[in-house]
Amino acid sequence: MSRELARLGVDVDVLVGPPYPDPLDEWATVYKIENLNIWAVRTRDFGPGRLLRIFSVWNFIDYLFTRFHFFSEMETFSMRSFFILKKILKIKRYDIIHDVNSLGWGLLLMKKYGIPVISTIHHPLTRDRDADLMINETLWDKLTTILFYPLVMQRFVIKRLDRIITSSREGINELNRAFGVNREKISVVYNGMDVEQFRNTGEEREERSILFVGNTEDQKKGIRFLMEALAGLPDDIALTIVDEGPPKKENAARLARQFGVQKRVSFTGRVDQKELAGLYSRKAILVMSSLYEGFGLPAAEAMACETPVVATRAGALPEVVDGSCGILVDPGDARQLRDAILKVLNDRDKGLRLGKNGRKRAVENFSWETAAKNTLEVYKDVIHLT
Repeated sequence: MSRELARLGVDVDVLVGPPYPDPLDEWATVYKIENLNIWAVRTRDFGPGRLLRIFSVWNFIDYLFTRFHFFSEMETFSMRSFFILKKILKIKRYDIIHDVNSLGWGLLLMKKYGIPVISTIHHPLTRDRDADLMINETLWDKLTTILFYPLVMQRFVIKRLDRIITSSREGINELNRAFGVNREKISVVYNGMDVEQFRNTGEEREERSILFVGNTEDQKKGIRFLMEALAGLPDDIALTIVDEGPPKKENAARLARQFGVQKRVSFTGRVDQKELAGLYSRKAILVMSSLYEGFGLPAAEAMACETPVVATRAGALPEVVDGSCGILVDPGDARQLRDAILKVLNDRDKGLRLGKNGRKRAVENFSWETAAKNTLEVYKDVIHLT
C-alpha cells in the first residue's frame, strides 16, 4: 500500500512494529517501533536480551499487563507511536494519520495535534473473542479470553476518529453492531494484493487436489466442515493445508483422524509468496470453509492465479467471490461443500472458465493499485471535511 500511495505522489512515513516488513526505504521513511513480544512468554523464559530491555517505560507496562492476561500491544504501540510522532512533528507536518487495526489510546492523543486520524479495521475483535469463547472449556479460560481482548478501549477510540476504513460492505454492518460506529463514518476499500506476484505459474494442475490456506487453529475458518466434506469425497482426492501441522498445531490433524482422512491430508508449513503462488497454480480448487471472513484474501489470491474457488457465504466472502469465478455454499454445511467441490473437479471446462474469470475480477478489484487509489480518495474526503 505504501509503495502504491507513493507512486500516486503521496509522501509516506511508516511507523511499524515487529515483525518488521521488507525494506520500504525506496519510497517511504520508516520508523521502527520497539516491541518485545512477551505475551504468553514466561518471565523465566525471557532470556538476557529481553530482561535487560524490560525496564524501559513502555516495555515494563507491557510486561505488567501481560502478566495479568491483558494483550496490551495495541495500547502500547499507539502510545510509543504518539511520542515518536511528537518528535517528528517538530520538523515536518502531516495531512493525515492512518492507523491500521490498533485503535489504541494514543490515537486520541494524536488528534490533539489538529491532524485528522483514521483507522483501517478489517473486522471487529468481538468476532475473535466470541470464537475463542465457543471453545473455552473452563471458567478460567473464558475469563482470560475476556481479559485478552481490548474491546473497551477500541469501542471508545473508534467512535472518536475522523473516519474508519473497512475491507467490505459487510464490515460496515459488523462495526456498527460491535462498536456502534455511525455507518456514514465508514468507507469501504477492498484489500489489495500483488497481482503480478500472484499469477498462474503455468505448472500442471493436480486435477484431484484441494487447497486450504489459513490458520487451522482459528475456529472461524471452519476446518471441521472441510474435513467432514473430504470424508465424503472419493479417496483419490487429497487436501493440502498451507499452515503448520503437528506438533506446532494439532487441531487440523486431530480432525483429520476423527473423520478418517489423515492419509489424504498434508501440511506445507509456512511458505513465501512465490511458493504460495505455485501452490495456487498447481491445485485444482481453493476451498474456504469459513464461518466468518472479514475479507478472504486467500480467495482473491487464488483467483489471481486462475484457480476456481469454493467458498461459504460467510461474512464478506460473497463480495470477493461471485458466481463467475467460484461456487458459494452455506457456512457450516459439509454436504454442500462436498457437492460444490465435486461439481468443479468433475467439470474441467467449468474449472477453467471460473479460473479465467477469477483472474479478471482479481486484477480489476483487488490489486494494490486499486486499493491505493481508493484509499487516497478517502484521504482527500477526510481532509476536505476537516
